[in-house]
Amino acid sequence: MSSHHPQAPSPRLFSARPVSLLPTEELARRALDSPLMRATVGLSRWCGPVTPVDADGLPDLHDTLTAINEFGLWPRTLCRDPERRSAWTAKITSPAQAEDFLIPWHTARHLGMIECGAGQARPAPELERWLGSTGRVLHWWTLAFHQCAERALRGTAGLDPRTALGRLYESPDGARVPLRLVTQEILPARQTHYLPTRHPPWSTALLTRALWQLNDAGAVALGWHTPGTDTTGAHGHRPEPAWVQLTDLGRFGIRQLLLAEEQPAPLTEEFIRLGADEFLDALADFSPDGQLVALTAWLDARPPDRALREIVSASSGPGLALRRWNATMALGSISSRIEPELRALLRSRDPTVVSLASVVLLASRMLTAPEQDGLTSAYGHWTAIDMFAAATCLGETGLKSFLGSEAAEGIDRFLLNDVPRLWNPEHPETREVLRLLGRHHPDPSIAARARAAETHAPPPA
Repeated sequence: MSSHHPQAPSPRLFSARPVSLLPTEELARRALDSPLMRATVGLSRWCGPVTPVDADGLPDLHDTLTAINEFGLWPRTLCRDPERRSAWTAKITSPAQAEDFLIPWHTARHLGMIECGAGQARPAPELERWLGSTGRVLHWWTLAFHQCAERALRGTAGLDPRTALGRLYESPDGARVPLRLVTQEILPARQTHYLPTRHPPWSTALLTRALWQLNDAGAVALGWHTPGTDTTGAHGHRPEPAWVQLTDLGRFGIRQLLLAEEQPAPLTEEFIRLGADEFLDALADFSPDGQLVALTAWLDARPPDRALREIVSASSGPGLALRRWNATMALGSISSRIEPELRALLRSRDPTVVSLASVVLLASRMLTAPEQDGLTSAYGHWTAIDMFAAATCLGETGLKSFLGSEAAEGIDRFLLNDVPRLWNPEHPETREVLRLLGRHHPDPSIAARARAAETHAPPPA
């Protein structure tokens, strides 16, 4: 019998993990300090008192170039090369060619910072007052961020923003996610016969370009393993970043996006107040990274002995196999601090309590070899049935996923090598588990043995 905690397979979409946010005043300050908002606010002030614009709401070429030089709105690869900047400027014949000017200009108009009419652009009359409002600033930045995410991820890299940003949102706060992993996990699969596990280089390049746009919005930070390599090299080429990190501002923005789509996006301070029953049930809906964050937050908010009491109370009894599965994962993370209490639970008359304690102790590796053998002999079959019963709670797809996983390897043979032990003591879901193993197990020989064990089950008491 395995002595580690398997991850619960689930065919469902994961809920967003709990997050902590900075105070709104600090978020607003960071929003205004982001390159995109700095340029947007700067252009809004610059166009006053009035600036002539064409039918598309764009300044003439002379005014555009003036703004580009004043606010440094050149292409990223030219920012540190005055000679190439001058050459690029000389080739510009229309404001429409200056993307790094157009984005903040259009953003300012979209947010209402700039008003256009009668061939003139001017700052909104309430601009300075609005800039002093935390709520207004965060509303502006959220709209700009969502627009940027659509433009950068869907428009540039052909990715769904929710999918791409969700990978970063699930990472623990402050995590630097290697760009290689981001590329592997969120870029669409490419059907190549010669290198099926690799993505074409241009895919990574498009993702990197999209991430630079999100970096300008203040939503992500990009970095390199070696300090000082974030400079533009020869011919304007910039080395590919090694990692990407979601900023506090980006976390706020993604959460606003989730809420706008009516998706659950809990705050940590709300999540840690959940009772043990709601906490354990919620774990099944988080991604593996989200589970780690949720476990840490909830358990850190209470003493280990109290957490144990609450979890045991919420997960004891029939029909709670999936909750016990999550309970073993939660208690396993604090097992070294509650070893005496776990050992005391082994004396309980409730098999659900004993099973829970035995799984946690076996996984903790705090037991001697004779103690491990004793627990496995006494409660191994009951606990294994409970584990399969938890997998069945996730539906047919979840069960099949579990049966094909490394976590299930050996448990099925352990059960069926000593069939009489299945009924002493009998788990209330033994018959249903055997029926489902007989129907869905990918190994025909094990499936046949499960059907035979079900056929020879003793009559219900």
